[in-house]
Amino acid sequence: MAQLASDIRETDRWYIDYTARMTPDEMEEVVDFTFTDGGAGRMSREEMLAHVVTHAGYHRGEVGRLLPDIESTAMRDVFAGYLHRADPARRQ
Repeated sequence: MAQLASDIRETDRWYIDYTARMTPDEMEEVVDFTFTDGGAGRMSREEMLAHVVTHAGYHRGEVGRLLPDIESTAMRDVFAGYLHRADPARRQ
């Protein structure tokens, strides 16, 4: 787990450094690539970064949609719960 945590921090630092040095024109640059299924893709660097940022949320939503079918219970919204525990005045 320690190695995984270290690797994640290293990746986070890379993204922070990368975005800090990019100019707006560079962010708009369109890059051709190949999807994992072999299909052709084309996105701007900005679109790719948006995809990376939102990707985990997409999968969390899919898991949240599937869990009630498996467990017969609704999944609690962890983020909203955290916000209300961190700032109890939100419940006022």
